[in-house]
Amino acid sequence: MDKRIIKTRLAVYNAVFDLATEKDLDKITVVELCDRAGINKSTFYLHYRSIEDCFTQCFDYFAGRILELSKNIDYIDMSYAPEKTVAAILDVVEQNIKYFERFKNSVIYDSAIRSLKENFINSICKLNNITAEENYHEVAKVHFLVGGCADVIINMMPDFRRDEIEKIMVNVIKRK
Repeated sequence: MDKRIIKTRLAVYNAVFDLATEKDLDKITVVELCDRAGINKSTFYLHYRSIEDCFTQCFDYFAGRILELSKNIDYIDMSYAPEKTVAAILDVVEQNIKYFERFKNSVIYDSAIRSLKENFINSICKLNNITAEENYHEVAKVHFLVGGCADVIINMMPDFRRDEIEKIMVNVIKRK
């Protein structure tokens, strides 16, 4: 992808997160978003069909970066030797910490985080061929681990102390 496109989209994503911490998404206008992103309306419409399309792409981009991680999580490793998995999750958090902080204060946080957790869980279960019908205990454990880890990470913002969180998460996961 062209560097200018990447720069424009990142400016728009940052503007969306900034504005979402200040007001409801349905109150954000294209003009306001363009002003915050430092672009003009014609540039906006080169990239997005509408403001709703922009919001969808913005949160899909953000969620996609997190969900990509779930495609490499082995259930056995996650359950019995979680250090690598926890470190990978926290790496993604650190790389996206400013988005998490803004996102936590946005008006769409509750529904978006619920959807993100669900997609993350489904991805891990699918990758590991785990179904509730055949592996109820394992599916429940994945739900507990993903939900618990996500809640700890999000609720520890902005005072994110990686070393402490990593130790806590690993210890909780290792308990049977």
